[in-house]
Amino acid sequence: MIAIEGLCQFYGQSNILRGVDLEVPRGRCTCLMGRNGVGKTTLLKCLMGLVPARRGRILLGGEDLSGRGPHWRARHGLGYVPQGRQIFPLLTVEENLRLPLAARRDGAGSVPGAVFDLFPVLREMRSRRGGDLSGGQQQQLAIARALATGPDVLVLDEPTEGIQPNIVSEIVGIVRRLTGEMGLTVLQVEQKVPVARKVADLYAIMERGRVVASGGMGDLDDRTIGDFLAV
Repeated sequence: MIAIEGLCQFYGQSNILRGVDLEVPRGRCTCLMGRNGVGKTTLLKCLMGLVPARRGRILLGGEDLSGRGPHWRARHGLGYVPQGRQIFPLLTVEENLRLPLAARRDGAGSVPGAVFDLFPVLREMRSRRGGDLSGGQQQQLAIARALATGPDVLVLDEPTEGIQPNIVSEIVGIVRRLTGEMGLTVLQVEQKVPVARKVADLYAIMERGRVVASGGMGDLDDRTIGDFLAV
């Protein structure tokens, strides 16, 4: 579904991504893992067209995304939930969910009912301002907003960070439904190994701007965790 080949990116003179190679297969959840500062968020921003890659390429369904901006990528199947949620706090839940509808390929002008089926709390709070929701509810709103575009691929940057355990469990369950029942492809940055084990089919670990280990989640062993994830 997604193929990242030899991706390089710099911030000033700092080489953040150093020839990243990564495959994200269709209909599976792949967790991107690694310590802070190894380039995970930068990689997602390159994938979404928010940061231009210096070298390498990203393929979506075999199509090279080079030169394609964020709006084009959103209209062609990439949904993105950034770190920190970035909802619009002064807009209502309904308004937050309606804003991305312009990116839908089918031209639908209303929020899909399936979004509220996944997040029933948002149906109850659709007239409440986003800034009045709890942190966990805001995270659910951010994911629902991305799903409102009707994506083929959902890209999540640490969706369980700073969220209460019961909401973490709900998010895990929703991601499993998205892949298992709805056939979506998910690429999720996740710091918590126990969460990654529950949510992902596959893992990829980054270290110093490169993918240094990958495989099936069931094959992630204690030695690899100690080498690349322990702090």
